[in-house]
Amino acid sequence: MKKLLALALLLNPLSGLANDAIGIPAKGGQPEYLFLDKVSREAAPSTAKMISDALSIGRLVIFAQMPKIGNPALADKGFGADVFAEQWQAALEAQLIDITPKQEALLEKLVWAGKLSMDINQDRINTPGVKYKHFLPAKWARETGLFFNAKTGVYTKQPSVNYRHPSNAPDANEKKVLTTLVQAGETATATGEFTQMGKQAVYRYFDPVKLMEPCLACHGKPKGELDMLGYEKDGMSAGDVVGMISVAIAVED
Repeated sequence: MKKLLALALLLNPLSGLANDAIGIPAKGGQPEYLFLDKVSREAAPSTAKMISDALSIGRLVIFAQMPKIGNPALADKGFGADVFAEQWQAALEAQLIDITPKQEALLEKLVWAGKLSMDINQDRINTPGVKYKHFLPAKWARETGLFFNAKTGVYTKQPSVNYRHPSNAPDANEKKVLTTLVQAGETATATGEFTQMGKQAVYRYFDPVKLMEPCLACHGKPKGELDMLGYEKDGMSAGDVVGMISVAIAVED
């Protein structure tokens, strides 16, 4: 029997693992090891806020176009990367006051990442005969964050109360902050802290995302009823904290 078990393990090393050892998050580590762009400790809070605000504004620009994007009778939506960037940058003008050259360079990289996400989703956005394209403001922000991270090392994320995409699962620190923001409700405000990611000093910024009226179709009431995508509704009300934008930026030694 022992020989048979040994042979089975040799042929299939995973056969001896418990079921709960498969498909679980790896322990330890951090989301980014090579932080390409760093800022001074003094500039870290305002830089992280700038990035978070820019993502929030970009989400709103796309949100305003959702009726057109979701129109199955319309093919070309006329909402390509350049059109989006023009609207986004116009809405970002308030962010450009008194920013440093380093912050401006980071913002340019974020705009590049945002345009790239819009560009690669054009076939999806312009598909006729389909109402829901699986392209939402949150999807744009997620992809933009990944491209931006690849370019800079800056870490962005959208942790949610009831997340619908695995990348939005909060880490331990994000879960603690998100819990506090949810408890604060409509009075919740952004918060941040200096901490470590591995050996790298970082500034982490957390900005609550509050539910808007049009979002109630998926996140509202009655709780448990299936929405258009088959997810159970969250039973939330307008103004409730549904998640947050999380930013981590490296601090120069």
